Amino acid sequence: MLQPSDLSTVHRETKKKLGRTMPYKRPQSLSPVTGRLKTSPTRAEVRSKSLTGTGMQGQKPSLDHSNGNEAVSPSRLMGQDEEKNTVIPQCMLTKMSRILAIKKREFLKLRKSLIAQQSTVLENYANLKELENRLSVSPEDSVGNLQVVSMKGWPAHDILLLVRDDVDALRNLEINSLIGSHVLQQFSSRLNPIPDEVLAVCAEISARRLELLDMLRCKHRLDRPNYCTNLDWKTKNMAFDTETEKLHKMVNELTENIKAKVLTAFELAKIPWVDRDSIIKKVERAQKENLILQSKLDELAKNNKSTEKGSAIPVPDPQSVCEELSKERAANEALKEVVASAETMLRVARARIATLERQLKDSRTELEGARKRHKELEHLYRTRESSYDARSRKLMEVSKTGEITIETLSRQRDALEMRVKELREQAAIAEQAVKAREAQLQARFEALQAKATEQERCRNEADARVAELEAKLKETEAALQDLQEHAAILTDMDRKRCLDYLPTKENEPSEKKRSYGKSFNFLNSLARIAQGEGQGEGSENLQEKIAIELLDKEQQIVKLKRAVDEHEENQKSMEESMTQYENQLAALRLEVRRLRNYDCFAKEVKYEDLETELLELNMQISTLNRERSELVSATASRALMLERYERSTELFANMIRMRRDLRALIDGRTTPPVMDETYKSEVSRSISSVCVNAADTWTALRAERVRVMRLEAALLTQRLQLERQGQVRTLLERRRAMFERIASETNQNNSTVA
Repeated sequence: MLQPSDLSTVHRETKKKLGRTMPYKRPQSLSPVTGRLKTSPTRAEVRSKSLTGTGMQGQKPSLDHSNGNEAVSPSRLMGQDEEKNTVIPQCMLTKMSRILAIKKREFLKLRKSLIAQQSTVLENYANLKELENRLSVSPEDSVGNLQVVSMKGWPAHDILLLVRDDVDALRNLEINSLIGSHVLQQFSSRLNPIPDEVLAVCAEISARRLELLDMLRCKHRLDRPNYCTNLDWKTKNMAFDTETEKLHKMVNELTENIKAKVLTAFELAKIPWVDRDSIIKKVERAQKENLILQSKLDELAKNNKSTEKGSAIPVPDPQSVCEELSKERAANEALKEVVASAETMLRVARARIATLERQLKDSRTELEGARKRHKELEHLYRTRESSYDARSRKLMEVSKTGEITIETLSRQRDALEMRVKELREQAAIAEQAVKAREAQLQARFEALQAKATEQERCRNEADARVAELEAKLKETEAALQDLQEHAAILTDMDRKRCLDYLPTKENEPSEKKRSYGKSFNFLNSLARIAQGEGQGEGSENLQEKIAIELLDKEQQIVKLKRAVDEHEENQKSMEESMTQYENQLAALRLEVRRLRNYDCFAKEVKYEDLETELLELNMQISTLNRERSELVSATASRALMLERYERSTELFANMIRMRRDLRALIDGRTTPPVMDETYKSEVSRSISSVCVNAADTWTALRAERVRVMRLEAALLTQRLQLERQGQVRTLLERRRAMFERIASETNQNNSTVA
């Protein structure tokens, strides 16, 4: 509920005219700022201001305007007000009642005008807001917020309407009340560190995340297939999980802390102000005074009754007594107000005295500092004066020795000129050497470049020659195959033709029979010629025919010899050509193999690929070694099991023999009893099971032995392959080192040339 003191804070000019000061103003009554008053904000006006939600979001309240009178505790002021309940005299009572009546009339007029102004302001504000919404005015150019705030249990005519000034009031915000500044300090101290904490936690989370990513990216992936590295990665993953859990816990704790701080801040905002407590105490004190006065009236009534019974004493009028009591109460109130105003003035004076004392201390400290600085300056002046005197003496001495220094400087100048000439000559010689070095390096670079181009050309020619030789090899292989097929066909044909003319081995004649046959055929031909010619012709014709026949036979023999010689020569030439072809094929194969090996060596295989292949082969070897060791251990365990089975069978047989001997000894027989069929069957069954297990283990051992041998063969091949790859790698590393050395020399030469 608004008191007259609240209205007096708004209308400061009327308060000055009336000359009355209210002791306790109610801070942060309803609205953020007072109406658009042109007066300068005083302490009483500022204490009636409060911030809305929009104001708190827009700005932070300034707490630098607290004066010295705020240092006095409110509980102490309450104690002083309660102690000073003095009785007002009659003259003061009439005067104060007159002032009270005047102020009451003025207050009623102001309240009526205020209610009328409230209704008009609300209507105008509604119209303005409607127009702004239609025109879509920006929030910077809008009228602002107008809030009508009411409290529970307050009458409607006691509502105070205040308009917020967005431009001046929010910029010049001052909260100088005793509790308002303290509450704002509490708000700022509890809510300001929240963003810093959130930023710190976010920075820590991001840093941890970056560290984890760097660790994961920098780790080689090729190390992971190993068992030990897998264990390391498992432990690292466990550590990462624990760190993430810690970060989650930190975030949860931070959120809980923020929630708790916000709740405590809102609890602080709900704390009642000092002025409300003072008003409640005043009401309670007035009720106590009313009770005291009522008890006094009862006592006076009793005394009046007793005096009326005893003697006729004039009874005072109760209305006059009530008026006197009300006057006394008003006088008491006025005196209390005067005392309160005096106390406020005293507090202000004490604060002013404290500030003046502080300023006096500051001025004294400044004066002492100025004195110290003055002393230091005097000391500095004296020291500088003495140093200037010493310098002047030194300069006089230097002026005396000036001619000597000039002569020495001239000599030094001549020496420097000579040195400059020498340095120029050396620079020219160095330039010539650099040029010669550049020319030499350029020639060497060109020679290296030509050599590189020549090597590239030779390599290209070798590649082309390899291709040509491969094509030629294919052609020669095809020709050789054709020749072999043709020779096979020819040999088949010759064999068939010869077989047609040759007799079988059963009817084949001997050498003598052949010679006899040839001579017999020749003689038969001669006999036929002689018979035919003897019948009709002479001896001359006979001789001619015989000579012709002999010549024909000789010619046939010569032709056959020539054919045989040609066949032999052809066979020799074919054999020679076959040997040549075979030699050429072998040479071509060797050259192709050499070129293929050269291509294999000349291949630019990356070191990383070779390293990965070596790692894979090492891993395979390690796995094979592991399997081999496992197989060896398994074979050893199987062998041990076989030995145990053999021992167990021997022990079983010994036990059976001993049992039979014991039975014979117990029965008194020298010979052991004959075994039953069931017992024999059990023994045979157990022995057969043992034998079956032994056979199974033996077969398993043989299979494992075969597998171990295969693994050893695979290991041998892998080792050979590793050796070959090591040779290739060493050759590649040598070539790489050679090329790097050439490149470094060229770069060094270029740098020296530059």
